[in-house]
Amino acid sequence: DFPAYKRIDEKFENGQFKRGTVCDLPIYTYREGGEGNVTPGHYVDGISYSKIKFCDVPEEYRTREFFVKALSGAYKDIVEYVKAHLDEEFDREFFKDHIVSDMYALEFEENCFEYMPLDYIDEEMVSLAMITAIKNRYVERRGDFDDWFYSVAKRKPEVLTQDFWTLGARLFAARRNGKNEFLEITPKEYRTEDYYIAMCLENDSPVMEDFPKEILTTNFLIAIINLEAENIRSFSAEALEQEAPAKDLEDKLKFWQAAMLMDGYVAQYIPLNDERVEFFLKHYDKDSSEYNYGFKDKYKRYLRKKEEVIKHDEIKKVAAIAIDGALSGMRADAAINMANASMRAGLDYTTLLPIEFQGLVPEKYCKKYDTEEYLKEIYQKLGIKILGQHDSCYYDVTLPKDFKVENDSGAFSLIDDNEEVVLKYLDVGPFYDRSVYVKEINCSL
Repeated sequence: DFPAYKRIDEKFENGQFKRGTVCDLPIYTYREGGEGNVTPGHYVDGISYSKIKFCDVPEEYRTREFFVKALSGAYKDIVEYVKAHLDEEFDREFFKDHIVSDMYALEFEENCFEYMPLDYIDEEMVSLAMITAIKNRYVERRGDFDDWFYSVAKRKPEVLTQDFWTLGARLFAARRNGKNEFLEITPKEYRTEDYYIAMCLENDSPVMEDFPKEILTTNFLIAIINLEAENIRSFSAEALEQEAPAKDLEDKLKFWQAAMLMDGYVAQYIPLNDERVEFFLKHYDKDSSEYNYGFKDKYKRYLRKKEEVIKHDEIKKVAAIAIDGALSGMRADAAINMANASMRAGLDYTTLLPIEFQGLVPEKYCKKYDTEEYLKEIYQKLGIKILGQHDSCYYDVTLPKDFKVENDSGAFSLIDDNEEVVLKYLDVGPFYDRSVYVKEINCSL
């Protein structure tokens, strides 16, 4: 529904521009020394998986279809061959077919717009690339396919119209490491209000940080947020704090507040501070889907960042029985061994207990506590002292006298001084897919 896209696409629909022809060359698995009917498609596969080099491809298999599918900036020898034979073998139609047949045609520094003859680079060719890049972005779901645009801007900028720059802002602009390269290369005459609006749509980086102040009017920000609450991702720190008009409300709202009220899930995109946390928790309960799926993870990271790490004196106690930082990523059975070592050394019973609880918070507490907070309250009720966060899975804790942890075939039980199992937890899976959580609590607040 984007107007710039519609205007470009219509030129293909009404026949003004012609699309390339998708190459239907079958790609077969290349096997070195294989016998039978070898085709150019075998050699395309061999090159793409680094089984062979271009020089290994016999002349009779270097067909037009082979180059349409094999040409890529990732293979310098093929690119150099094409550059050397542009007038003889690779005409305008070849490049159109290449663009629509191979998603890598538009990627890498050596994308096809880097070396195709300048007279091939016109509105039709750029339109075809833009339509194809959009298809690749949303269908293939990988990359932004923007390398080609920078090549056109460098080699033949006069072919880029307002529609191209506006659509490019929608698709390719992002603020990374303090820079918005797409904005930097855009000529000032194309930086219209529509261009800036396009840059804010579905953009997960704060592109507004680089906008002129005169653009960030109240009406401009309202237009962005009304299109989609998730567009709050593009807001600068200053824009978040600007006041938004609010009907029937005594207190004026800031734009981050308006976005949270429109859609609580957008809290995951807004940098947190105490004021923002308080506002969110005022309007969304801890058993709400907005809290659990849009806020909780970021809120927990925020709290952990604020919390003190292990106290200095407790660090000394843990360090006395740890070897060269071996506690990092410790598993539950190793934690039990550490606890036993603590007792033998005459220290407090220092061990690890999970951060996560995979269960239901009792109904009488679910408005007040989420699962992690409820688990912390249970720890406190049991007299367990949380020293700090050990890693993403565990707290460092000290247990009350006569409490112990036992391992029963991979299921861990915390046993109190009455020999009762007060909770059970698991530590399972390989390091890259590890899961640590309390699965059962046998006491209440």
